[in-house]
Amino acid sequence: MIDIYTDGACSGNPGPGGWGVLVRNGNVETEFCGGQPATTNNRMELLAVIEALQSLAQPVRARVYTDSQYVQKGISEWILNWKQRGWKTAGQEPVKNEDLWRQLDALAAKHTVEWHWVRGHNGHPENERADALAREGLERARRAGRPVVGPIDRSVQGLSRSDDSPIILDIERATVYRENTCVFTDFSFALRAGEHAAILGPNGAGKSTLLKLLSGEVHAMAKDETRMTLFGDERWNVWDVRKQIGIVSHDLQRDYLICAEGLNVILSGFYASNDTYEYQQFTQTQMARAHEVMQELGIEALSPRRFGHLSTGEQRRFLLGRALVHDPAVLVLDEPTSGLDLKVCFQYLELLRAQIRKGKTVLLVTHHLHEIPPEIDRVVFLKGGKILADGLKSSLLAGDQLSRLFDCKITLVQANGWYQALPG
Repeated sequence: MIDIYTDGACSGNPGPGGWGVLVRNGNVETEFCGGQPATTNNRMELLAVIEALQSLAQPVRARVYTDSQYVQKGISEWILNWKQRGWKTAGQEPVKNEDLWRQLDALAAKHTVEWHWVRGHNGHPENERADALAREGLERARRAGRPVVGPIDRSVQGLSRSDDSPIILDIERATVYRENTCVFTDFSFALRAGEHAAILGPNGAGKSTLLKLLSGEVHAMAKDETRMTLFGDERWNVWDVRKQIGIVSHDLQRDYLICAEGLNVILSGFYASNDTYEYQQFTQTQMARAHEVMQELGIEALSPRRFGHLSTGEQRRFLLGRALVHDPAVLVLDEPTSGLDLKVCFQYLELLRAQIRKGKTVLLVTHHLHEIPPEIDRVVFLKGGKILADGLKSSLLAGDQLSRLFDCKITLVQANGWYQALPG
């Protein structure tokens, strides 16, 4: 059984419009979208289902989910009478969008299809994703000024993707507890090399638990359906992984020993420890690397200072240096500018952008939109331990979608590739 989720969108109705499709066949997902510069919402809803069925190479059994009663009732109820009347309504008027209804009727006849209606904009994960795809199709058509259609080429929900970038992190159907609280149930997420993503959600969404899952501080329950790989390995040495993933978190900053000297904060990254200790030995190469990182981050003059005597921004830079000392392929940052003044915030974000330009993969965990640099193009909405949406930043960062994510009215502003949320 194949599950198909579709949605349409239109700006102005009539106006530029888009459609989006998510096809799930077992563990494989395919996403594609398209749009037209001048159309209507109903035509986009219809075209989404048509494109979905056209993508199937052979007859199948499928469940189609749409938030359009026009589509669901039209194909399962009204169309029989329309055809009997020669494509006329009960009032003997021509059926609107007859060309698309005829096309959909012919395609549906090739398959065994169940038609399901879901309430739109109501937190249904797959419907939200289809909605984001439709918005992306709309924007593509608006920019191109002509009809467009194409696949979405990115990692989605820990499932398949068409490009050849190696998978760094692949979590499939994980259940994770923090003490007696179940944070994740049937949770899936994937990240590929070179892909920059922001996990966005309110407090209590599960962001901190995801960080601890990556660092090995918590583990998923052992279940037959659960799978988790890091850099392609299902079994890994947590110390080796920490050399490949640099993590800077609030917990680390809060718990780091205040008596540690700045240089030792950097060096402690070689052992993933909290300060350095007598039994730990450092080579000349490692010492040189620590000084190189401090110079790069502009903190070498602070190396004799104790961690507890540094400002919040200075502490954050040293912990970033600790994460970078191994030159890891991946950086994971937890609300990196929280507590920083504007100047220091902007400086820190520029340091982050410099690491992206060097080719590092960045996973940002936050609830602050201003922390998402222009180079990050994938956004994941996390709420209540569930992924509500996963897509392109240009599609998901919209006032109405953010308002639903944070349960408050949000107005979005954008400038130079940056976003900010305002009340109202």
